[in-house]
Amino acid sequence: MNDNFTHNSEMAHHYETNARISIPSYDALFGMVQSYFRAELSGEGASVLVIGAGGGNELSAWGPANPAWTFTGVDISEEMLKIAKYKTNQLGLSDRVNLFHGTINVVSEADAVFDAASCILVLHFIDNVQEKLELLKSIHARLKPGAPFVLVTAYGDRESSELKDRLHVWRSFWLDAGRSPSTVNEMVNTGIMKISFMPEEQIEGLLQESGFTRITKFFVTGLFGGWMCHAGSHGAGIECDV
Repeated sequence: MNDNFTHNSEMAHHYETNARISIPSYDALFGMVQSYFRAELSGEGASVLVIGAGGGNELSAWGPANPAWTFTGVDISEEMLKIAKYKTNQLGLSDRVNLFHGTINVVSEADAVFDAASCILVLHFIDNVQEKLELLKSIHARLKPGAPFVLVTAYGDRESSELKDRLHVWRSFWLDAGRSPSTVNEMVNTGIMKISFMPEEQIEGLLQESGFTRITKFFVTGLFGGWMCHAGSHGAGIECDV
């Protein structure tokens, strides 16, 4: 076993362990998204755009069970893409997966019209609201009209008691996993409270403004929520379906 293999394997294990502590229903989330995509896509082959594909969990969750699907994954982190590449190779998915380092702009609008897309645990790392909107618009521009899209992100009003209560629950996930109170406090102060929270009404508004319709919240665990929706017709007026 070479050093690169060991490094990527350890990275993947560490990432997955932390993700499953932070979101106890992490695996169920990917199963739910798969069921949603299957219900919306035909039985024929489908091309899926994965934004933030570096962890590789979308690929490992959906690739083996859906042999007619192909995947285009984008991530700004080269280290995270190493995890995705490792999982792709381990699962024998290399001929159905293309991975790109960079932003969504590395995927040309002219050359890519996808049947479905996901953006899971990415949006809250973008601080600027206009940049969030531009990302969602760019995803919409690369989807076929009517294509399903899933967004999962941290959400909430930072000043609300409701978010503070959910943060208290999130802290308990890590304490029960064996982390010390001081470690969890450090995670809150230097990590989780540095990400960009946004009220769910504002998230749904950004989806609408980006051209998505039939917006439905389907997932909540701790600090994170998930929305499923569909790409509206390109160039058509945006409906208010929330």
